[in-house]
Amino acid sequence: MYLMSKNLDLGEDNDFNVVLHRNDAEKIGVREGETLLVGFGEVELYADVMESETQVQEGHIGLFEEIWDQYGIEEGASIFVDIPQPSKSLEAISRKLMGKPLTQEDLSEIMKDVGTRRLKETEIAFFVSTFFNPGFNDDEIYWMTKGMAESGDTMSFRNVKNGNTIVADKHSIGGVAGKAITPTLIPILVCGGLVVPNTSTRAITSPAGTTDILEVVMPVALSEDEVMEVVKKTGGCMFWGGSLKLSPADDVIINVERSLRIQEFQKVLVSIVAKKISMDITHILIDLPYGNGSKVESPEDVRMLDREFKKLFGKFGIKCETITRLIKGPDGRSIGPNAEMREALKILERQEDRCVEVEEVVVDMAGRLFEETEVVEIGEGKKFARKILDDKDALKKFWEMAIAQGATKEMHSSEIKNAEFSEDLLSNRNGLVESIDNTALVSIARALGNPKIKEAGIYVHKMPGEEVKKGDKLITIYATTQTRLAKGRSMFNIDKLYRFR
Repeated sequence: MYLMSKNLDLGEDNDFNVVLHRNDAEKIGVREGETLLVGFGEVELYADVMESETQVQEGHIGLFEEIWDQYGIEEGASIFVDIPQPSKSLEAISRKLMGKPLTQEDLSEIMKDVGTRRLKETEIAFFVSTFFNPGFNDDEIYWMTKGMAESGDTMSFRNVKNGNTIVADKHSIGGVAGKAITPTLIPILVCGGLVVPNTSTRAITSPAGTTDILEVVMPVALSEDEVMEVVKKTGGCMFWGGSLKLSPADDVIINVERSLRIQEFQKVLVSIVAKKISMDITHILIDLPYGNGSKVESPEDVRMLDREFKKLFGKFGIKCETITRLIKGPDGRSIGPNAEMREALKILERQEDRCVEVEEVVVDMAGRLFEETEVVEIGEGKKFARKILDDKDALKKFWEMAIAQGATKEMHSSEIKNAEFSEDLLSNRNGLVESIDNTALVSIARALGNPKIKEAGIYVHKMPGEEVKKGDKLITIYATTQTRLAKGRSMFNIDKLYRFR
């Protein structure tokens, strides 16, 4: 059956719903909540049906903004609709739930159906559960990664800038608060001569993902053409992976994980590698922070991830370097999108009150990548990276990239403000800070409204290794309303947040 598109001005809808007149739904043979195959041109999507007698007329199909904007569907276009054939993916997921291994065909089909939204969120949640039990063997992980990368478009940045065939990137497994690392690191790498198309995500288990931080000062939802143009012009780009059709199956699964607030190590592995395959990366640095209160707590788990990342990237011909870091607290003192963006700019601006803890991590990472890609000799990477920072070349590159991505002006770190309401949380004892629990920090930040409320956040006055006296400020919380401030205060438990010795 063919229907005429009606673009509904109702905002975005991440579940890919379409609206049918009740009489048309009856003719097709679908009911509200069931799945419909929607086709236009070469694109096929699976959407959930919503019925209405007022929003659309008979013979029309209502499309939410996410569909008509992303695929450029004009008002009145002819849309093919049909009842989809039963999905083989559900049979495969059922077999996996029963502990049986899956084939390459099974996993390719699952990734395709996830990427096209053929599977419902509840069905995807069942698939996500199989990462925890029974888990996947090496062949299944390889096939799933390949299928996820092939579930969408691919891009290649080799030879797009000065004939450079090396395309580098950095990615962290996350789970650590106060991570103004990527916005500081990428311009250093690009200044050093590397081509770096950095794709980032929004927060899943942290107060702010790199995407949440960057969009404080620049657009990050770019099209493929825009990303390519920025890289050609500047040598690098920092953009939200969810704005492109790169590994769309991963983006859908991430949304399910976000609602469940869970992630599993094998899924993290597949997700990161698939994204980098779709970007045709040649060299990658994987950041593996671990410790109490972080995403990875045990040394055994981080060693496993170190080994598995190198092995899986190697199967796809990508050179992988890892950096394992024992975490005793947040990476930096500032937590929340605005605060972390301001922290990154302070480092690039070489401000005296910049966060030296974050700077040291950034310089170490940049040095490792410069040496891995043979930009400099072994042992010279950190010195090379620090000179780029000290000369403020990285600051110039950051704003060159930001303006190319659509930023309207350069901003000084002092222009990025915290939320209006604040409160200091004080120590009730003397001692030396041994560690700060990241999970507890995340709970407070979420209560304050992070990552959605960008001005909200936390400033950490006392970091691991620092002396504390009774009455000293431990953290300051910032919120846009008194109610949010009270929620953040209610989450504060000094014994859960701080460990003293």
